Amino acid sequence: MDQNNLNLNIRPEDMTDVVCDKCSCQTFVPVFLFKEISAVVSPSGKKTLVPMQVWKCDECGHINDAFLPKPKKADDSSGGLKIV
Repeated sequence: MDQNNLNLNIRPEDMTDVVCDKCSCQTFVPVFLFKEISAVVSPSGKKTLVPMQVWKCDECGHINDAFLPKPKKADDSSGGLKIV
């Protein structure tokens, strides 16, 4: 199926509202978390900070768990972050 020719008729009333888990506000603002890559695994060989955009509630400042990057599980053997 050619995805460039999809004609989706999704009405706003058919969508689910996303709200703050703490205060039920519907508005969010972008903020950044920073992750650090050690020099050992960084492609440049230097410690590097990587910004990750997430969204916080405009009213109370809470960040829903669904907006946060998933933490690495203890049994994850993928080796972590892969930079391509």
